[in-house]
Order: sequence, then structure tokens, then C-alpha cells
Amino acid sequence: MNNDKKIEINQNVNFHRLIEDMPALPREYGLWVIDGTENFVEKLIDIDQCKDRRFEFYSLSHMFAGRGKLRIGMNTVDVLPGDCVLICPGDWHYYCGSNNEYYVEDSIRFVGRLPDTLRRNGILRSGKYHLGKIRELLPLIASTQSKSKDAWLKSAILLQSLLWKLIENNRKSSPMETLLETIRNAPKNYWWSVNELAELRGISPGRLRREFLKHTGMLPKNYLENFKLHQAAYEMLTKNLSVTQTAMEFGYMDRYHFSRRFKNLFGVSPENYRKSHTAGQNQN
Repeated sequence: MNNDKKIEINQNVNFHRLIEDMPALPREYGLWVIDGTENFVEKLIDIDQCKDRRFEFYSLSHMFAGRGKLRIGMNTVDVLPGDCVLICPGDWHYYCGSNNEYYVEDSIRFVGRLPDTLRRNGILRSGKYHLGKIRELLPLIASTQSKSKDAWLKSAILLQSLLWKLIENNRKSSPMETLLETIRNAPKNYWWSVNELAELRGISPGRLRREFLKHTGMLPKNYLENFKLHQAAYEMLTKNLSVTQTAMEFGYMDRYHFSRRFKNLFGVSPENYRKSHTAGQNQN
């Protein structure tokens, strides 16, 4: 994604910002396709050596050649030709080529209250979706080249239809994905026990631990805390809350326990994490 008049990339904190206001007509409609890129080749690098990034907009990437990897939080999955990567605003992630193959994509960026509504209701979320090998983003990318009202409306209608297609293609989730979604949708201060999760899944606690290890690479308690700490890190950059307030919001008994666990994961204290990221953003 190139730095242009609409999107700015801050390499220091891996924060990609939207720096142009939504035009009146897309704002009224509730969906704006900002721009698009075709035949873009993602770098061939070791994803484990990359720092997560986040966007201030939605990004939809359709890989039609090569092979890639996508990391969201602590979960990393393979991306194959025909797969899409959808990233929602604020979600920490990274994707790139893998296994000595480049990640060749068509991609678009968009914002609006329509996708925001889908996201708030749990219908749209960051992750891998399957679209197929037909390059369906190309008409959308072409529409963004024109500034006419007709082109704006056409791109919005095309994207709305495409988003629903992705949702329908991915309706069927595995039992573990359903369980993980239940964890993610619970109140932020609620800590699931292994027995509760096993009961929800309908299996023994021992089998649940084995399934978690296979699916996420972590035991249930580790996954839950990593998820909470990543959410807490995001909220520390987007909400004007103290470390104590953040700790309480995520169910920690005191700020000292929260700070120790935070530093264990991120390598810095919550205070220094906020200072370093805020300083990087203020330079722009």
C-alpha cells in the first residue's frame, strides 16, 4: 500500500492512518471505498520477525497467487490462492508471503457505518475468508479511479454485495472457532474457567486443553490472558484510562498484577507502552 493523499503509514509504530475525510455522498450512503491496488506483491519475509500493525480503516486483500501467512493476535494461519484477508480498524495483525513464495494480491480499503454496524453485531470480523479464484476486487478497484457520483455509488453497492458473499461463504465455523468467538464476545472482565469452556464445548477438560494446543498453540488460560492483554494494549492507546482503570476493566484485581503480566507479554510496562506509541503517533 503506497503512501498517498488518503492514507498515511507511520513506520515507527506500524499504524496506518486515514487522513482524508469521507466525501458527503459516501457518508450519506454509509460506505466509502477509499482506494484499491491490483497485482500488489507482498514482501517475502519471516512473519515471526515482524511487528504487528493496525489500520484506521477496513482492508480487504484477495490473494490470487503465491502463498501467505496471516497473524491476528496470537493465532497464525496459512493463506492460499482464493483466500481473502479482512482486517478491521484497530485490530493488530500482520500478513505476508511464506514458504519462499510471494503474496500476490488485489486489495481495497474502505470505511463507513455499514461495516461498523456489521462488526458491532459480530457479523464481520478480522480474519481469513474464502472468496475463490475469480478476481472480484478488480471492478471495485476500477470504480475508485473515477471521482463521479455514479462511480462512488457503484463501488459501494459492489462492495456491499461482496461483503455479504464473504459472510455467507464462511457461515459454518468449526466447534473450536465457535468457542473462541464466545470467549471474544464475553464481557472484558470475565475470566472463563477451563471447566466452563469444556462444558460449553461438550468435552472433558483434558480434551479441551489438547484441542486448544492444536488449534491455537496455547493452553486455554494462556490464550484467554493473551487475548485480554492485547485488547487492553489497544484500549490504552484509544481510551483515556489510567493503568488501574484498565486493569479493573479487564478483571485484574490490582494494577501491579496487571502490569507484571503486561510486561511479561510485551516486554515493557503499560506506562512505557503507551508513551512509546503515543510519541510515535504525535510525530505525524
